[in-house]
Amino acid sequence: MSNINFFEKISCSALICKNDPYSTILQANSAFYKLIGYTKEEMFQLFENKFSELVIDDLEEILKKVGNAVKDKNVLDYEYRIKNKNGDILWIHDIATYNPEDDLFYVVIMDITYRENILKNISKSSELDSLSKLLNRGALEKRIEKKISNKKTESQAIFLIDLDNFKQLNDTMGHQVGDEIIKITGEKLKLIFGKDSIVGRLGGDEFIVYLDNPSSEKLLHHYAENILNNLKFDSNNIIIESSIGVIYDKNKIYNFDNLYKFSDIALYEVKNKKKGNYILKSI
Repeated sequence: MSNINFFEKISCSALICKNDPYSTILQANSAFYKLIGYTKEEMFQLFENKFSELVIDDLEEILKKVGNAVKDKNVLDYEYRIKNKNGDILWIHDIATYNPEDDLFYVVIMDITYRENILKNISKSSELDSLSKLLNRGALEKRIEKKISNKKTESQAIFLIDLDNFKQLNDTMGHQVGDEIIKITGEKLKLIFGKDSIVGRLGGDEFIVYLDNPSSEKLLHHYAENILNNLKFDSNNIIIESSIGVIYDKNKIYNFDNLYKFSDIALYEVKNKKKGNYILKSI
């Protein structure tokens, strides 16, 4: 079998590229054009055969790695993302060997998008509480601390929510009924707060919601009232309501541990005064 025939028959995308800032394509097999969705003619007409035009990750970082590989006489082995003709984002594994005599690279590309999707799903599932499908405590704290570190926003708020009489319900009606209440609570909290918040379950019947840069204290009151109105359950004459401690950190100076402590104090006040209510404190 000739070298040309092998180049064309190989199932992976194979290319020969110049060692220039664009990784200009000198030759590529049909598997490559099938991967990117562009024809050979389109790559030339639209991008002048510049492979770099397909790359959506930090090109400067990639070029730095290419330069280091050439300098150290190493094989370039890298994973990054490209965009195909349909606009789909593909993860690729790029292995390139440098030929110093002709100053070019022999490149083999494998589509590893399926692997990245699997890893993403595994990571996502490990962050979720199995019952409520909200973030679990570990993932919740990480997400909130990351938001707190964002200095572009000036305020933050946290809601600590406890389901009143939940233990009585579990003891009387059984855990299956209690589990269903937890599931419904998770669904309702996501509907109330939407995507601009971090919603999680701390464990048991305790839930937490974090808002980064809420527009006003009035909005926080609105959310609290909405929770009280929507998180009510009556199961065999056992009334489940919500008690809520809300902390509004106007200057965004506290970390997660402090916010949780303050909201827990506020929640404790609610439970001592009148369950099924909320207290909002600005700090």
